[in-house]
Amino acid sequence: MSNLPLYQELHDHILRYINSHEYPENGLLPSERDMCQMYKVSRSTVRQALALLEEENMVYTIHGIGTFVKPKVFEQNLSQFYSFTDALKKMNISFYNRVLSYETLIPGRSLALKLKADRKVTYHKLVRLCFARDYPLIIETTYLPKNRFVHIDVNATESQSLYDYLSAKYGLKVDHATETFVPILPDSEQCELLKISPRIPCLQLERFSYEDGCLVEYTSSVVRGDKYVFKIELNNQNNQK
Repeated sequence: MSNLPLYQELHDHILRYINSHEYPENGLLPSERDMCQMYKVSRSTVRQALALLEEENMVYTIHGIGTFVKPKVFEQNLSQFYSFTDALKKMNISFYNRVLSYETLIPGRSLALKLKADRKVTYHKLVRLCFARDYPLIIETTYLPKNRFVHIDVNATESQSLYDYLSAKYGLKVDHATETFVPILPDSEQCELLKISPRIPCLQLERFSYEDGCLVEYTSSVVRGDKYVFKIELNNQNNQK
């Protein structure tokens, strides 16, 4: 017989169902009445268990409807240069990338202006879909100058970060990068790839990475807004006591 309080036992039981995906994300949990009958406990016990799960950010409640499983959200700190793949690896989150397309091209006028490139320079264009815990999370479209990176083994980028691959093969050392964030609503193709509703907001990221003052990477990413949070710590340099 367990020495745990009944509400804690029920909490642990529901949590196992959530972690095993038997109760899927945004899925409606059984009603309080149903749980009372299923587990032979009082309504106050059920409410204590659900309150603890809500306190742990595992569930959320919509008044008049019921309690739902809260989606897991991944957090990215913006205090230093990062790659999505490396960030997930550090959090011990399983990941993989799926290559959607690859080609070499000479940029058109608008892309050449963005890259500040000679229109005779050839670029690799690599489009990948990044998964975390089997959730499609990010669509990445990357442009790399062929005169810096002669050949790209696209298959090698499915199991590791692009930066790790380029560093190992070509000695890439990014010294700085600029990145912009713009909220968007996904188009139909993005919705299909990310498995989301058109009503789910996303973030569009544009990154320009430099090595010795030269642009060596331009990536445009679409990131699920319901799955990824960006965090930055702000220091007040003017704060005086």
